[in-house]
Amino acid sequence: MSSQTVLITGASGFLGWNLARHFHGRGYDVVGTWHSRKPDHAVTRQCVQFDLEEDDAARLLAAAAPDAVVHCAALSSRKECEADPARARRVNVDATARLAEAAAEHEAVFVFISSDLVFDGSAAPYGEDDTPSPASVYGETKAEAEERVCALDSRHHILRCALLYGTDAWRHPGGFLAWNVGEPLRGNPVRLYTNQYRMPLYVADVGVAIEALLARRAAGGSLPSGTWHLAGPERLTRHEIGRRIAAEFDLPEDLMQPVTLERDARYGPVDDTSLRTDKIIEATGIAFTPLDLGLAETARNCI
Repeated sequence: MSSQTVLITGASGFLGWNLARHFHGRGYDVVGTWHSRKPDHAVTRQCVQFDLEEDDAARLLAAAAPDAVVHCAALSSRKECEADPARARRVNVDATARLAEAAAEHEAVFVFISSDLVFDGSAAPYGEDDTPSPASVYGETKAEAEERVCALDSRHHILRCALLYGTDAWRHPGGFLAWNVGEPLRGNPVRLYTNQYRMPLYVADVGVAIEALLARRAAGGSLPSGTWHLAGPERLTRHEIGRRIAAEFDLPEDLMQPVTLERDARYGPVDDTSLRTDKIIEATGIAFTPLDLGLAETARNCI
């Protein structure tokens, strides 16, 4: 059982709740934050309401006294970010910088959850050293936040995560499955791109990866701060992913409708944000979950 305290921002969200459950189950002392929806207390010792735009990050860190901060909370809707870029930067960039500064002040490891969408999808597969090239306001804010975190002389890890899926706090399909399973269950078709490639990432793997990085630091291993890519082992089109989902959840395959994504000519005809994961595999030994296995586990865990 670990004696470490982990502070998880956004513990009521899909990823944050799954991370809180992971660390709670592994014996960590988990403190979570929430904004508009209070999470299940079963996976945290304490849950604190926290507004990324308004509340004091230094005070939060002083009260929680964490060994590590995992920053999941964000304005993650691409539509909302495009509608209000100023708010997106306040939430995704400025708040991240304040939390990272507070973590550095308290000598806590800062783990920032970023995204494969810091890349525009025109030159995959991407390695950690490739220059970000975001094609959306959301991607821009994640890339800017990464720069702010890296500028600090602190212990930090930036995790660029691929398309996430798994079970949510209510034992329903979560992440992109909320739509890809939810709509067909209601008899509605979903339009899935044949020229958009992703490497779907089982949410449980994120907790395993973070714990492995923290454990290496705690053991005094020579693990530098930096950026890590997390993604599933398969590169698939969104339509291919939809067909796998239909097979696992016994959904009519004709509701997974193939369509072509209209791309800005600057980025080329294919949207492919595939990530290289050699670095994290070599550092931690993690084996990322194949999609069929992750979908099967999700289906078993859902009600």
